[in-house]
Amino acid sequence: MNPATNSTAPRARRSVLGNFVRSSIGAKWVMAITGVLFLLWLIGHLVGNLQIFAGAQILNDYAAFLRANPTLLWLVRIGLVVVVVLHVLAGIRLATLNRQARPERYEGYRFRKASWASRSMIWTGVIILAFVLFHLAHFTWGWIFPSYFQLVDGKGQHDVGGMLVRSFSHPWMAAIYMVAMVAVGMHLSHAIWSSMQTMGLYGRRFTPRALRIGRWIGILIALGFFFIPLAVLFGIVRIS
Repeated sequence: MNPATNSTAPRARRSVLGNFVRSSIGAKWVMAITGVLFLLWLIGHLVGNLQIFAGAQILNDYAAFLRANPTLLWLVRIGLVVVVVLHVLAGIRLATLNRQARPERYEGYRFRKASWASRSMIWTGVIILAFVLFHLAHFTWGWIFPSYFQLVDGKGQHDVGGMLVRSFSHPWMAAIYMVAMVAVGMHLSHAIWSSMQTMGLYGRRFTPRALRIGRWIGILIALGFFFIPLAVLFGIVRIS
């Protein structure tokens, strides 16, 4: 067998894969897959955070369990970084290709016909990205309210529950999180439906259902996160 043929075959496969990823369809698939992965993480994160309603100690024990498994924790963190970076890059690539391919007149027509959630995807995405960095600075890096970040509970564990309640007792902090959750709900409501279309789950009967499914998943996840700072502000969740 010709050695030159052997060396060019992997190169050709990489070229085909690269061309696919850079194409509109490829970018949509990257966004769909990374979006689904982020959605799964978001659901898990919500389930963990909702434990605050069972008591701060329950949330602290959950956080201590995660910290006791640093390998798993860092694998999830690194995976999330990769997912977010790929999602953002694919979104930028898709927006660029759409702008180049569609004439201005069609763009104006499409803009009028599109839903509010779909028109605002870029802006809600930017808000969510900024919020993720803010959230990391708050709960992971301890740059915001550093005195709360140093709190420990009766077991000597990091007092995540106490930090959460004290932080959201400040109306401005609660407002930042609640506004961000509105953006999350809007983004998800369109993104889930769009991902289903990319994966071939569409049709005259299924598309309206997909729209409703995406809308309700977005609303429920956003409300789940939204209710936590709201519950603190109204004294439903407090420091025992």
